[in-house]
Amino acid sequence: MATKQAFRNKNLPDMRNAFSWGYKLSDFDEIFFVTGHADCNPEFVTQHVGDPVAQTRLILEQMKAFLEEAGFSINDIVRTDWTFTNDVNSEQFGEIAQVWEEYLSDVEVKPATGTLRYVQRLGMPDMMVEYEMMLAR
Repeated sequence: MATKQAFRNKNLPDMRNAFSWGYKLSDFDEIFFVTGHADCNPEFVTQHVGDPVAQTRLILEQMKAFLEEAGFSINDIVRTDWTFTNDVNSEQFGEIAQVWEEYLSDVEVKPATGTLRYVQRLGMPDMMVEYEMMLAR
């Protein structure tokens, strides 16, 4: 069982409901890297065109099932990376952060979050958000 310790940086905003500013991980046996997931079905169709919040909800639901199929759980998430297109505005960002808070509400040690990236475009034209994860146990 991995030993996890979260660290808060008192010089930065208090985001502990969504992520940790620092994360110490020790005594783990496995690492699982999850590449970027977006709202894209097997036919390359985005289901929630123009709605990055709904895209986030769909992605997180699908990721949870994907993690569980691989034998992991959201409690094993140690790092996330967020990539948004330039079309995601500040209000939507706040709503997305709330979705993540709800998703991680039962996780005792919140994962560290990498750099939030804004890009011109993701893999398919209608995708607005993409998330990656690293898990350990």
